Amino acid sequence: MRTYGKRSLRGAADKAAGQKVESRDAVLWDVLLPERVCRCKIQGSGELIIARFPQNWATVPEWAKPGQAVRIAHRGGVRGYIEVVGFGRAIPTPVSGSATPTPETPSDAILAGCLIKAIPQTPRMSVYVTTGWVRFGGEEYMVPAVAMASGNVFKMDMGIAMGEAAGVFNVSAPSAGQFRNDLFSLSPSLVVTKTAGAAFTTTESKPALPGGHLPIGYLLMRGGQTVITATDIGQVWSVPVPASIDAAAVDNGTAWSIVASVKDQYGNGITTPLGWNLKATIASGDGSIEPTSGNTGSGSSFTFTYTEGTAGTLVNIEITLAHGGYYAYGQALLQL
Repeated sequence: MRTYGKRSLRGAADKAAGQKVESRDAVLWDVLLPERVCRCKIQGSGELIIARFPQNWATVPEWAKPGQAVRIAHRGGVRGYIEVVGFGRAIPTPVSGSATPTPETPSDAILAGCLIKAIPQTPRMSVYVTTGWVRFGGEEYMVPAVAMASGNVFKMDMGIAMGEAAGVFNVSAPSAGQFRNDLFSLSPSLVVTKTAGAAFTTTESKPALPGGHLPIGYLLMRGGQTVITATDIGQVWSVPVPASIDAAAVDNGTAWSIVASVKDQYGNGITTPLGWNLKATIASGDGSIEPTSGNTGSGSSFTFTYTEGTAGTLVNIEITLAHGGYYAYGQALLQL
């Protein structure tokens, strides 16, 4: 039977249909990344249709947001296959229901400001929190400034500009050798509060955030601390380790007593069960020092004795700690 090329024509038509891509605008409703699909609404329909997206999407592109106009393609040759291919030109109008998905309420957050700062003038055991902008329940609010009034810890001599402080707080120090994290937070009523943490030594603890509050930050307090400066703000606790050696020299006439104290990164004396091994060296000048090395034992310090050399000489004595994987350095300058 002759086909007069009909079979060839039909094959060509099927091939053309398979390559044909029809596209239209849709509004992106949501993205289901694990399933590699998203849901959309098209012109004249209130139903959500399923559209696939390219398999090389490891994350959702910036433009693929709910409510965004996208272009979807109906690929010929694969029945019911729809794919998101890029930006759309316009948001279609559905036959019923909303044209765009209801936007999610953004999470509560601090948008600007609300920073913990040290008192800029005459450092003391006080800090303040600046004013700023926050979001609660999807609404944005300005955090108001506290008034300078009788009984308030906000004082004129602090050097804080009027209208800058949302809260000023006196802070106490824990006992010697201890640490404490104090939490500053903002309540839904826009009041800055301070929650004191529990004192600790080797295992850090932090106070819990009060319900409904936004965290502003933590302030690490050290045992024996007498002032709070800008360098204390944002300090993060870590296990104390030897960091420096404080060398205090006392002139006893022709000899000097040099007390070398091992300090941790917080400026506190630090001990170890086997003691720290210290070594003293005259880096410049003359005279002699005894002993040239020593162990702190159960304490954090060791005393060296320097015997004077040439009068009028400036002597530099270096003291080092090399103990396991720790290293620390200090020096004493003596004017004879």
